[in-house]
Amino acid sequence: MRTASFSATVGSSKLSVHNSLVSIAFFALCVMVVSAPITQDGMSAGTTSMTEGNPIRQLAYVLILLFTMVGAGIHRDFRGLSALAADIRVVLAYCWLSIVWAIDPSIATRRLALTTIVAFSVAIAVKSLGVTKTIAHVRIVLMVVILASYAIVLLFPSIGIHQPEAGRDAALIGDWRGIYPEKNFMGAICAITVIILYFQEIRRLRVLNWIFIIASLIFLIKTGSKTSTALVLLALLMGHAFRANNHRDWPLAFAVAMTGTFCAGVILLWYGELLLEPLDRDDTLTGRSQIWRVLIAYISDHWRLGAGYGSFWYIGSASPVYDYAKGGSWFEIASQGHNGYLDVASQIGLPGLAITLYFLIVRPVAKLLSRSEYNNKTGALYMASFVFLAGHNFTESTLLARDHILQFLIVVVISMMNTVNYECAQHRYDGSTGKVNSNC
Repeated sequence: MRTASFSATVGSSKLSVHNSLVSIAFFALCVMVVSAPITQDGMSAGTTSMTEGNPIRQLAYVLILLFTMVGAGIHRDFRGLSALAADIRVVLAYCWLSIVWAIDPSIATRRLALTTIVAFSVAIAVKSLGVTKTIAHVRIVLMVVILASYAIVLLFPSIGIHQPEAGRDAALIGDWRGIYPEKNFMGAICAITVIILYFQEIRRLRVLNWIFIIASLIFLIKTGSKTSTALVLLALLMGHAFRANNHRDWPLAFAVAMTGTFCAGVILLWYGELLLEPLDRDDTLTGRSQIWRVLIAYISDHWRLGAGYGSFWYIGSASPVYDYAKGGSWFEIASQGHNGYLDVASQIGLPGLAITLYFLIVRPVAKLLSRSEYNNKTGALYMASFVFLAGHNFTESTLLARDHILQFLIVVVISMMNTVNYECAQHRYDGSTGKVNSNC
């Protein structure tokens, strides 16, 4: 009996150590993701270093994946790699296929490797930690970012608030950017902090939660990020709508919404030039319409395959932007097209965009609306996250964007949904009573 008890104690201790290792690795991953705009070379400077990447960051991500795999025991059983949801695997597989026709396969491979490493790290960690601990890790890191950003704004306003800079849009002056080089990323951080804290199922520290929600909303307004401000309100509204309605009432509305979105996309593609004419000024949408015109022109000519993953922006003189933009255009040194859907289509073609949208947004949302296991406050968090992520990509490019916080959040949400599916499958049949659990 003592031997069995001792063995159980040792086994429990080893499990605790492994869980702690996964927990530390995932926390480090969250820190790496939120600090990416600060540590990623050339992101805001417009230098060629973005084609080379930061080897220290890349090594850090590899080490995080290795520690996550060891903590989850995958070094002993590689079947644990199946933790990555099938939806994400399909999209990544198509992106890897695009390396075959990529304009610069070397750069494309490095960028896609980072995207894949982050996705596997998240999926393995979420399955090991569970939904509650995963959200707790993300929440803590986001709260630290909000605190640090307030400290920078109050103590070092010349750093935390946009100042007059040569070559910068004068409209940015006075907008809060916190610890980041520009305000839009800070706006997205504030928005997802509000969404996660608002819909998190937590009874303790409720007052602290509300303090951070209000602080994040104030900071979001001060960033002047109109997209994030509007979308966070829409996301909160949709999250409440999800909680208030029975999931069985949603299929028809979902089908109508998806059909409308598809039709809008087709209209934008084929009549984009005509629709963008009223926006064809440098100051409209802070110049985004100028970039979109170039992307639409390229997609029209290369709609089947695109340039290959990561092979449109910042690959040097081979970038297609030089062929489609007027010589000397300011956005020739841009790192993104400020529209995630156009950027994905320019990289992996319209078929690739369709695959990405279906497996990363449409299919997960359809599951969310049709399965009763998500009919709770956590399900509302998932819904609000998808609404924000889908809307944000109309003016910013975060879809399949390596370690961007919003791409990270997509993988986190889908992985948590996958974990809920797995746990429900495990507990669907109650062995003690011989009955099926109807809640799953």
